Amino acid sequence: MNRVARAGNALGGRLMALTGWVGELGTIGARTGQRRRAPIGYVARPDGSLLVGSERGNRGWAANLRANPAATFTVKGVERRYRARLVGLDERTAAIAALRARFGRWAARTNWGDLFVLEPEA
Repeated sequence: MNRVARAGNALGGRLMALTGWVGELGTIGARTGQRRRAPIGYVARPDGSLLVGSERGNRGWAANLRANPAATFTVKGVERRYRARLVGLDERTAAIAALRARFGRWAARTNWGDLFVLEPEA
């Protein structure tokens, strides 16, 4: 992907984050140790946790969460701290159903990779 396309994707994601349709996930780079931010869709759960998922393939933010589960998530300008937990096989089907319910047609066509629950830090 070229620089202009990446910049457009980043800007579009940040604009969507302002609406609350997506949030902005903050992680620490698995290889670099540097702070990383990525716009990402989510499902808010009644217990205060968030469900996030990646498409199968190379998603840097998923690798970052596997290496370091400390994360932040910003929705409509409000940032909170979370601890990521990889979704287990026993809850994967329900998690995919929740993502599909929120995101509709796009999510129905998605080949899901890693799914995470972001649990709020006390």
